Formats: sequence, C-alpha cells, structure tokens
Amino acid sequence: MLKLIIFLFLSIFSSSLFAYESEEKLQAMIIGKIVKFITWEDEKSKTFTITILNNPFGTTFDELYQGKQIKDKDVVIKYITKIEQIGKTDILYIANVTSQELETILQKVKNSNILTISDLRGFAEKKGIVQVYFASQKPKLKINLESAKEENMQIKSSLLQIADVVKGL
Repeated sequence: MLKLIIFLFLSIFSSSLFAYESEEKLQAMIIGKIVKFITWEDEKSKTFTITILNNPFGTTFDELYQGKQIKDKDVVIKYITKIEQIGKTDILYIANVTSQELETILQKVKNSNILTISDLRGFAEKKGIVQVYFASQKPKLKINLESAKEENMQIKSSLLQIADVVKGL
C-alpha cells in the first residue's frame, strides 16, 4: 500500500510537469499537494492561507487556487513584500531574499506553526521546512524534519520517503 502511495505521488509530480509550462506553475501546484501529507497542530481557522513573500509567480496562485479548498477550507492567497505584513497564515512561501534576510525571516516566524516553503538553495539546511527544487527537470523535495517538529507539524512517512530529509542541523 505504501509503495502505491509513493508511486501515485511521484506520478503526479512527473506527469504534472508536462501539464504546466513552467517550473513556477509546477511549484505552485506542488504546494497544494504537499499539504495533504502534513498535519498542523492548530487547524482551527476557517480558511487556509498561503502567503507569498516577494511573489515570483505572477497570478499563478490565484488561477490555481481561486474557489478551491485545501483541507476542507477555502484558500486565501496573500502577497506581501515585507515579513512584517505576514499576519495569520498556514504557509509562507519565501522567494527572492538574501541569505541574511532568510535567516531573519525564519527567526521571525519561528514557533508560529507556519509551514515555510522555498526554492532557495540551502533553504532546508537553513531551517526552512520544505525546499522545492528541480534536478534533471524533475521536481524534488528537501524537508527539514526537525524544523517541522519545532513548528508542531507532523509529516507523513509517505512524503518523507520521496524527499531528501535534512536532520540534525
């Protein structure tokens, strides 16, 4: 059964690459798939909010998630340019920041029960939770399990088995 789940998840990633014309669109789609494998400690809000810092996606998130639900909640997409604008969110996608800015951002959202995601190189090693990257034109995930645990999130083993897991940092 577990092998079937992993096969289906990988199939979604691989076949979806052809359905989307850019890595940005595929990343946006992957975020919606990843959350199915993650449980937050605090899932009481009525909406599921995705906040994007320094939006590299254009209108892609609006197009993909408008009128949709994640975890049986209506999806709200917020775009911000400064971390001080974050407010209540379930996911923070971080783009186009320096290494020092990233460190400050991750420190600011620490212990906020926020799933941090980015495609920045070394993101998971710098205590971000999920790094999405591409190798040989295939989407890959790197997950910092300790950071997820610090945020009181549980990640299903089926997702961890297809990701590179960063430990002990």
